[in-house]
Amino acid sequence: MEVLGKVLSVDKALLIVKLLAEKGRDMKLTEIAEELDINKSTLHGLISTLKFHGFVDQDAKTQMYRPGLYLIDLGDIAARSLDIIRVSLPIIEAVRDKLQETVHIAKLYNDNRDVIYVNKKESGQSMRIFTSIGATNPSHCTGVGKILLAYLNENALERLLKYDFEAYTPNTITDRDAFVKHLAVCRKAGYAVDDEECSIGLRCVAAPIFDHSGKAVYGISISGPTVRMTEEKMQSYIEIIREAADEISKKIGYKG
Repeated sequence: MEVLGKVLSVDKALLIVKLLAEKGRDMKLTEIAEELDINKSTLHGLISTLKFHGFVDQDAKTQMYRPGLYLIDLGDIAARSLDIIRVSLPIIEAVRDKLQETVHIAKLYNDNRDVIYVNKKESGQSMRIFTSIGATNPSHCTGVGKILLAYLNENALERLLKYDFEAYTPNTITDRDAFVKHLAVCRKAGYAVDDEECSIGLRCVAAPIFDHSGKAVYGISISGPTVRMTEEKMQSYIEIIREAADEISKKIGYKG
């Protein structure tokens, strides 16, 4: 179907970029011409312009073409412009409505020592967790904090371990070696549980949200009182929160 107002030269140029990106390998000029049914002289002019602007790169030895490095910059710009609040809102609303517990989106903050909540949907239950967007909690004893810490690089984790971990409840993990082992378990499982580690009577399960580069940039959690979030129900909560995390990850560009 023809698109009203479409500029053919621009359309062909974009098709070249898309073809190189989708093939995932270097291509000869003749191969590109055949794939897209573009005259070689026309193609040469288009691809030379794309090279000039960094959208296409050419191997000096083989003379074959590949996607240009400028596309990486464009991808980063597009990824940063995505609104995590807008993207996550219908998903966390659905989880809240299904489980009737409070759902948060959070990221690491204050040199990874805390988490800050960037989005939330609060439970309608009379007994519920009260938080606000922009509020913070310690990362070492919250579900969303622990799952994000589990994906930190070694240097960032070493910096965090230089601080003393405050015990907020008898369940808070404060021993460094035990904490590192615990994070490894969380990463392998793909989720973390706060089992009354931050506040007695409160249980939480969280999963990581990955961006286009594969980095765990946000976490999603569901929190509620232990009288409702019982151990018998936890497996279903874990499955639901991981599915929600996967859905948000895909919407912000994660391909894994």
